[in-house]
Amino acid sequence: MTTQPPNHLRLVTLDTADSGNGIRIEIHGDLDYDGADLLLDEVTAQLAARPLSADLHLHCGAVGTVDSMGLSTLLMIGRRTAAAGVRLHLDDRPAKLDRLLTVTGTLDHFTAPPADGTAVSHRTGAPDRAGGD
Repeated sequence: MTTQPPNHLRLVTLDTADSGNGIRIEIHGDLDYDGADLLLDEVTAQLAARPLSADLHLHCGAVGTVDSMGLSTLLMIGRRTAAAGVRLHLDDRPAKLDRLLTVTGTLDHFTAPPADGTAVSHRTGAPDRAGGD
């Protein structure tokens, strides 16, 4: 019997100041008990280092498994960004992440329009210029 090695979490952080006032963190691998703290620590450090950031983009296209700890971490990040006045975007969410967010009743929490009324795309987290999905 062959066992697969765990899909360890790896993060790539990019400063998006050239294209706007924000931070982009690419998530590669499983967002689970073993790695969720890594993401939370990185987000916390980036928010502290860039207090004037308007947006935090978590690129989820390469996310593997998300367990309850991973979901809890995303919710914590949502609270921290809201407290800092930073818009959180979960970009390029795979269908399995959308399904988890839907089943747990948290999809609208992450994709609701910002207070300024600009709609946010459910699939990309990007502003929807048409005003809705």
